[in-house]
Amino acid sequence: DILLPPHDPIPPLATLKTEAYLAELTKDAPPESSWEVGGNCNFLIAAARIGLRAECAGHVGDDAYGTFLERVLSEEGVPLRRLASPEAVAKAAKTMMQTLLCFVITDGAGGHAFCSRYDLGPWPLLADVHDVDAAAANALAKCKAVFVNGFVFDELKPSAVIAALGLAKSNGASVFFDPGPRAFTFTREDDPERREALEAILGATDVVLATVEEAAALVKKNTGGGKVGGEDVEAAAAALDPIMIARELFNRPGCTAQWVVIKAGADGACIHTRRGDQVYVGSPKVDVRDTVGCGDAAAAAIVLGFLKISAKRQKLFDASSGKIAYLPNGTLAEMMEETLTLAAAIGAATATGTGAGRNVASADKVRELLEECAVGDEGVSGVNPKAAMRAQRLMNDTLRFGL
Repeated sequence: DILLPPHDPIPPLATLKTEAYLAELTKDAPPESSWEVGGNCNFLIAAARIGLRAECAGHVGDDAYGTFLERVLSEEGVPLRRLASPEAVAKAAKTMMQTLLCFVITDGAGGHAFCSRYDLGPWPLLADVHDVDAAAANALAKCKAVFVNGFVFDELKPSAVIAALGLAKSNGASVFFDPGPRAFTFTREDDPERREALEAILGATDVVLATVEEAAALVKKNTGGGKVGGEDVEAAAAALDPIMIARELFNRPGCTAQWVVIKAGADGACIHTRRGDQVYVGSPKVDVRDTVGCGDAAAAAIVLGFLKISAKRQKLFDASSGKIAYLPNGTLAEMMEETLTLAAAIGAATATGTGAGRNVASADKVRELLEECAVGDEGVSGVNPKAAMRAQRLMNDTLRFGL
């Protein structure tokens, strides 16, 4: 990411998403002080900071930006496994030699928008990646979870993504899919490749994470077109029913998701399960400076909680010789609540800083926020004090003992 000075108001999409605007932004080399890792790096850093062992399977160019990204991840304890071998890169198009950049425009009041090659194509941007390199394949084959966002289908062909996920799923890994702002591109009637990508990822995923507008876009509900900061989007979102949207996703042919997590920013979040469970939590009240990366960072807690619940369910299943396949309702509800509470605290703590990447919430900041919620009034903090205590214990135990 290249973080630009605040711009109020943020330019309209008709200006942002153009070759001319991108050319203007890239005309002069931005100073390194404005660089920050973004996208899935936000998730990876947050995951490492709450005790998960995280690795990155991706591609960077042999340039200063790629060196910067690899160094930052390494400092956070996250190794980079390159998807494409050096031989494949040498034979590939010139775009493979460059690290993809995304310019982040903020209004200084929490609103943000992006301008990058992701919006302009030609897609996929890394069309010459066909197979997964040995180091990345080894990491995928050993992992317990894979986090994928919607931008990956701007970079890679669906077949390449599914091949990578297949390596992980063959070892029992869970897949987490956050379509993000690209959700609005997956159901276009004039783009069969995007529809193919959506069918492929929903057929591999265990958890979908999205705002209600993004989730609605995946099932082709009216969302106001995904415009940035417009009243039409807010009005459309208010008219959407998260319960019905989640149910439509579960009922979508081929969808294998067990959870749909609806992110609602300052209003908290909700988990919907395929069997009909629903758990909602509020969000800690904080002074918001910047919302970039909040959802990416919060997703780390969803991964942690889902894996903890899956492991506990499997232990019960094995202990009962296969007779008990579900956790008691009370136990499951508490574990989902603490998962969401940790996620909301990570997102809220991240919002108190500026920018994402290395600026996502630290464990100390999350712990401090949860401690405040644990001794506070739920009506004031927005968080159940008991859930805050359990969420803090979940993070602390993972930091001490691992997953």
